[in-house]
Amino acid sequence: MTAPYQQTSPERCVTSMKKSGKLAVALLFVALGAVLLLFGSRAGKDTDNSTPEPPVPSARTAEEYRAELEARMEAICADVAGVGEVEVVVTLEGGFSYVYATDKKTNAGGESLSYVTVGSGDRETLVYLSEKAPAIVGIGVVCTGGMDPTVRREVTALLSAAFGVGSNKIYVTGRK
Repeated sequence: MTAPYQQTSPERCVTSMKKSGKLAVALLFVALGAVLLLFGSRAGKDTDNSTPEPPVPSARTAEEYRAELEARMEAICADVAGVGEVEVVVTLEGGFSYVYATDKKTNAGGESLSYVTVGSGDRETLVYLSEKAPAIVGIGVVCTGGMDPTVRREVTALLSAAFGVGSNKIYVTGRK
């Protein structure tokens, strides 16, 4: 018959571990675990594990956009045969508009539409999808050679095709 299981006291275990050198290793692992718990929990609080911030709408203004369009149109018109010096004026409809994610829910009372947000509390932000540039309402072109019907037709067709503006919204005339 085997001997019954003997219980050992904690003091006996510590003495045994001291003799074999295992106590230092065990204390090292306990200390390492404590350090990981402390810094691991702090790291979780410092970093935000939520959804990344949505892209930010560009800071470009409608006036800057208009100036860019005019410069592009002047450059392209200057390359048309029969056009000399050219000046372009563009009229825009309003400013930039921004598109945000929405959630449509249908229930017995009808439909409800709400914006989708990320974050919580004071860090809650809308989910940005895209930016829409203002529509071009009209284009005025003053250029040398603009009194020639062929040059007028070419410049009007070019601007209409390149910028998606109806030819009835483009006016070309000659310089003094």
